[in-house]
Amino acid sequence: MAFVSLASCLFFTSHSPAQITSAEELGVILGGSKNPPLGQDSLTPQAPLAPSVFEANPGPWGRLLCAYIYLEAPQSLLESFPLPSPTPRWTFPSSELANLPGMFAKTGLSAALIETLLSKGRLVKDGSMIHLFPPLAELESISPETRATIYTELAKYPENEYQADPVLIIGTTIEEWYKSSKLRPEIIQKINKLSYARGETTAFSDIPALLNYAQSDAEARAIFKACTRTRNLMIRLKLDHTSNAEEIIKYWTFGVGIRRKDLEPLIQSIIELDGVDDLGIAHILPALTRKLLYTYPGLDMAKHGVMPDCHWTSLNFFNYEPHEYLLDARLATSQVLEQFTPVEAPYQYGDVLFFLDNDTGDAFHSCVHLADNIVFTKNGRNILSPWVIMRLEDVKKIYLYKGNGHIQGFRRKDIAAQKAAQEEQ
Repeated sequence: MAFVSLASCLFFTSHSPAQITSAEELGVILGGSKNPPLGQDSLTPQAPLAPSVFEANPGPWGRLLCAYIYLEAPQSLLESFPLPSPTPRWTFPSSELANLPGMFAKTGLSAALIETLLSKGRLVKDGSMIHLFPPLAELESISPETRATIYTELAKYPENEYQADPVLIIGTTIEEWYKSSKLRPEIIQKINKLSYARGETTAFSDIPALLNYAQSDAEARAIFKACTRTRNLMIRLKLDHTSNAEEIIKYWTFGVGIRRKDLEPLIQSIIELDGVDDLGIAHILPALTRKLLYTYPGLDMAKHGVMPDCHWTSLNFFNYEPHEYLLDARLATSQVLEQFTPVEAPYQYGDVLFFLDNDTGDAFHSCVHLADNIVFTKNGRNILSPWVIMRLEDVKKIYLYKGNGHIQGFRRKDIAAQKAAQEEQ
């Protein structure tokens, strides 16, 4: 498989069908019954143990109890970002000006709105770019289908940051997603009205327009904070006297005993101890991954000139301390070519999954397979993108919605060689 380059990932957020609203509720849920019902399809919720909780397929990784939780960027981090202007703006290259009337007409915009957008008071030339300022009422009246078409065009130009990197909602309604937020019902209704379909996800790009309805500076900041929400999985490994300790330990030591001395005593002790029947998956993961999980990049990470992205995250998965040279796409590509070998599904713990462009072979995203199509990922270089655990199916909905990409697994050559040797014995 050709591996041309590791392109930077975009900042996206995605969301889930149910809410956990307190740490106390989460503790009760994750401390559930010893033998909850097992799902039949990979990560498909069956009769739920509690809202937003399900058990993954059983396998050599053991029994994994999964709970959807939500993260929002911390206030201390958001204070570093100025709120956007509440004036909606669409930006195009000046060279596209002559094509805009026809393009807008094809999307379904009314002739009156097209005339307004291209009028002297609504069109501003800025060097090689032009800015259009749609009136708020007219912006809200655009149908979801027309909005999706126009915003797909806007997403081609990085100047339209909220169309290029929209809030994405996966597998639930907007009302359910924001149910536990601090947003007023009126604000949630506006988000619903301004949303549109992007593949199998619901997208929302009009954060500037939404700020027009904030009743105070505090509410404006709360709206912006709510728009940073991400969905991720919190997972616990269920253990009891019936657990196959050797099989579980072998799986989580990459099948070849890497870190076995660290995991074996812990897993064995929980299996033998009455009253404790699970282990947070973070305790199983390598040191750097354990440190990063459920956190946001600190501003101190900017000292290297480039913020960590998905490829830095995936290729540092095995490392105790981060190798910062992996911020360089050329050197990261070199490591993959020299130290990894392509593998096909079913994937194993530690396999790096690259999302490759069908035409160029470029990697536009990567993540690390944990178990049963659950992955560790950072969805973008953006500082507001945390390190999370997600279902692979949800990651596909974010990155493969255009239908022009595919996934290729890669495994460390030393691990692959040791596994092959064991199979020959």
